[in-house]
Amino acid sequence: MNHEMKIIDMFSRIFELLLLNLLFVLTSLPLVTVGASMTALFSVNLKLVKNEESYIAKEYFRAFRQNLKPATISFLLFAVMGTLFSFNIILALRSTELLFLITGVLSLIFLILLGVYALYYFPFLARFHYTHAKAARQILRIVTEKPGLFLLLAALNIPVLFLCLFSVQTMLFVLIFTLLIGASGFTYVESLLLRAMMGDS
Repeated sequence: MNHEMKIIDMFSRIFELLLLNLLFVLTSLPLVTVGASMTALFSVNLKLVKNEESYIAKEYFRAFRQNLKPATISFLLFAVMGTLFSFNIILALRSTELLFLITGVLSLIFLILLGVYALYYFPFLARFHYTHAKAARQILRIVTEKPGLFLLLAALNIPVLFLCLFSVQTMLFVLIFTLLIGASGFTYVESLLLRAMMGDS
């Protein structure tokens, strides 16, 4: 009986993640709402990993509406800054002048820091509705207090980034996988680590 219940629970969780992924894809179609969709995705998954949520769609849309403004503004800000840093890096790679090289190195450093910050910002916004200043302080606290979990979470995203940059084919693979279940499944795994970092908050 216990074995059958485990199988039922497993398929139930898979169905929930499929539904969650569909909601994420649909609400991300305007593109500018990706930040709000990501926040809603983490809001549900951070509860699912502790079995705290049973109404997936209801919680998703509640979190989406609640965080629409701050998450959208933050996402657009991250996108603009990331584009500028990437542009500087491309210029540096095509130039032999020292000034461009220095600018490129600094842009790469800031791009990495921006990526790490964005990685944590949306989950913290979903769970605690933090401002950017408070989110930055909490991220710094995690880096110093739980470096192992911090590095593990960052390491999970490296293969995805590598596949996106390796070729058009691998980037399309990531996109298709994300459209099917990748977004909800991946953030579910990340949420397990994030809840360990956040404690029982």
